[in-house]
Amino acid sequence: MSDRTVEALITAGVGLVVVVAVRFLLGRAFERYVARLAAKDAGLAARRRTTLGFLRRVIVAFVAAIAIWKVLALYPSTNQLANALLASSAVLAIFVGLAFNTPLSNLGSGMLVAFAQPLRIGDRVTVGDQTGFVEEMTLLYTTLVTDDARRVYIPNSQLTASMIVNRTIRDPRRVVSASFPVRLGAPVDEAKSTVLQAIDGLDGLHKGQGKVLVGDVSGGSVWLTATVSAPLDADVIQLGSDVREAALGALGEAGFLAA
Repeated sequence: MSDRTVEALITAGVGLVVVVAVRFLLGRAFERYVARLAAKDAGLAARRRTTLGFLRRVIVAFVAAIAIWKVLALYPSTNQLANALLASSAVLAIFVGLAFNTPLSNLGSGMLVAFAQPLRIGDRVTVGDQTGFVEEMTLLYTTLVTDDARRVYIPNSQLTASMIVNRTIRDPRRVVSASFPVRLGAPVDEAKSTVLQAIDGLDGLHKGQGKVLVGDVSGGSVWLTATVSAPLDADVIQLGSDVREAALGALGEAGFLAA
């Protein structure tokens, strides 16, 4: 094994240790900073968590690139190529062009999203036809977790080119709605009260925020629509089932259900 190869292996090993150390130290520092912010302002902590998480990945990638560069610089052929590229005035133009016209555009778009923050880690958002919680934002992809536990990987470039509906900022709730048929001639006010009492007794909902409205009148029935709200992390599929079961049971016992 030649001396240059040994030096390259040592340099690579040191570079790896530095990358791991930088990643660990930044992670600890950012976590402590966000934890202190969370005690004062949860909204600000959520914004900083998203920005710092992405910034940490960028810094680690930059340090890794320097380490790789150092290893390649040990060999005359790759060193000459690197120096030629650095000496060229077109390097910056080439880099910018690549960043916005190739998959590297995901890196630039991710940085824009991390600082502009139309979405944050933990937010419930809709991007295109996909709705879910933002689990992670990497250099290339942002991961959404849907209600049925699927993970959807969205290229960061799509986040700056698509409409984003954020369901968390300013109104951090999940809404569950269900409709029920009430027979014609039944006292509507009593039927509404019956449904409201039934759903207010359910666990996992925001108490006192449910409402029941009169909807369509068709097919010999008056349709009541019950709307309730729940925390962001609620299992809305199960809650929807619970709301329908409780309301139908209460309407049935009171004799208000349509035949």
